[in-house]
Amino acid sequence: MRTAHEMNARPATGKFLALLAALAVLVAAPGILRAQQYPVKTVRFIVGFPAGGNTDVMARVIANRLSAYWEQSVIVDNRPGADASIAMGIVAKSPPDGYTLYLIQSGVAINPALYKNVPFDPIKDFAPITLIGHIPSLIAIHPSVPAKNMREFIAFARARKGELSYGSTSSPTMLATELFKKAAGIDIVRINFKGASPALTALMTGDIQLVISGIGTLMPLAKAGKVRVIAITSQKRSSQAPGIPTAIEGGVPGYVASVWYGVAAPGATPRAIVDRVNADVRKLLAEPEVRQRLLGQGIDLAPNTPEQFAEMIRAEIAKWDKVVKESGVRID
Repeated sequence: MRTAHEMNARPATGKFLALLAALAVLVAAPGILRAQQYPVKTVRFIVGFPAGGNTDVMARVIANRLSAYWEQSVIVDNRPGADASIAMGIVAKSPPDGYTLYLIQSGVAINPALYKNVPFDPIKDFAPITLIGHIPSLIAIHPSVPAKNMREFIAFARARKGELSYGSTSSPTMLATELFKKAAGIDIVRINFKGASPALTALMTGDIQLVISGIGTLMPLAKAGKVRVIAITSQKRSSQAPGIPTAIEGGVPGYVASVWYGVAAPGATPRAIVDRVNADVRKLLAEPEVRQRLLGQGIDLAPNTPEQFAEMIRAEIAKWDKVVKESGVRID
């Protein structure tokens, strides 16, 4: 026969487990309640680039829709400088309460490898919320180069080691070209420019032979016959330029160098708030009018989960760290 102690063990255990469950609910309740009530005041959406550019337009489209969803102001706060490191430093030091969001982009993975000191930790200081999408670049050459496609250009460049040059317009385009050089096994000289405009002018005049830049910038020049586009830098062909083959198709295995954008918050932002923002951003990105506006900025939309976005960022950090080390282009 069971003793009285044995007979009482199961009810006691059941009561104990029920108590633990109740405590877990109480612990989680503040976070859940905050997410349900969030936001109750103005949300700041930080952008690391000046007003008026593609990045700023993207942020304002998203901020306007979130404002409507939440019935609270979402204010775009432009903090340009140092390849967006200034903005990232501000976000890293902001309270993790959901009232600071950031239009995070490729610089979070590139800058720590490229610069000796940055005011943020790319993993600890940010809570990834969702990827917005990728803006693939085009690889364009001067029409005088006797190459109609990627394979022909690679053969041409290999036969002229160190004789050709490319225009570097920013850190992402510089590293994208350095990665291309490595993957294609070619040696072309970097010429630095203060922005895309002077680099494209040099390309059109034949002073340099290659530039990697965005679809919106290069497509009009290609259509006018001023440059020749030989590949796109995305994993797959872009819906915005389906006739342009990828560099991978052109014989450069594994070469992908798209600029990407997403939404993040300061590290340690409550998961319930991260999930709330993720759901709302993904919802607005599905709206036909929003999709059309962002497609007009050259972005291929690809929203995902916080876990998927975090994994992608970690992979990007490793990728660009390797490129910087192998190319020797670190800025001290």
